[in-house]
Amino acid sequence: MAPKKKATRSKAPKSKPKSHRGKKSPAKKSARLASKAPKAKRLKFDPEVRVYATPETLVQETAHQVMQIAREAVNARGRFVAALSGGTTPKGLFQQLTEEPYRSLIPWDKTYLFFVDERHVPLNDETSNYRMTQEYLLSRVPVPTANVFAMTDGKQPVERAASSYEIKMGKFFGTAGPPRFDLALMGMGDDGHTASLFPGMPQVNELERWVVGYYVDASKKERVSLTFPVLNASRFLLVLLEGEKKAKMAREVLKGPSDPPRYPVQYLRPADGKLVFALDEAAASLLKK
Repeated sequence: MAPKKKATRSKAPKSKPKSHRGKKSPAKKSARLASKAPKAKRLKFDPEVRVYATPETLVQETAHQVMQIAREAVNARGRFVAALSGGTTPKGLFQQLTEEPYRSLIPWDKTYLFFVDERHVPLNDETSNYRMTQEYLLSRVPVPTANVFAMTDGKQPVERAASSYEIKMGKFFGTAGPPRFDLALMGMGDDGHTASLFPGMPQVNELERWVVGYYVDASKKERVSLTFPVLNASRFLLVLLEGEKKAKMAREVLKGPSDPPRYPVQYLRPADGKLVFALDEAAASLLKK
């Protein structure tokens, strides 16, 4: 493992899940309680931006960050709970986490893994985030199978898959408010979407439900996704961007207007947590221009 390199840092310019018949969902109860609470001041889109020289350094530094978050969470609360995303950069990160020293230093037996979003497909489908995570991470580290919560297997209607995941989260966290992940690992699409929350879709503005399941369009098909109330409850939100293809949107999102948000990723505004955008030089190439 190469010596840890220091990243350059800068600041970007400041610019009730649906209940079903029968028992009320955990998120519905949360929304009802929240409606009685004093209104919080509006949060700004104010990420910390970290730029790394190469994709390899980006992955190495991110792996170190994940290890630190995991160990601190276990020391503080007895477990580390993360929500994972798919994509090329997370794939490289997962591979790094299976190597030393991370394989030995991360407390895998006390690690619990959920998913940020998923295509509504079988678990073994080639486009499944679960399948990629299983191949590049889960099969190579000693995390208990019972500690991994797949989002959907494509066998039931997409809306029901979302409701089932929401109930599963409610039982696991056992809290009145939105579940709080120690880490939410995010990405950003070329159109500014994050998770499976796409521009122009009403699910971007969802305030009640913790999980949504819906048909996006003919190319993106059906998706299941965590919503912004859950994502913004995370203790640490980490957005990974790699490659020149991300440069234009990175500039739009980090240097352009954000109030009101122009892109879904600009809705990431943690109330009591940290938001970090980690980019390689290629993805950050237009930020200085």
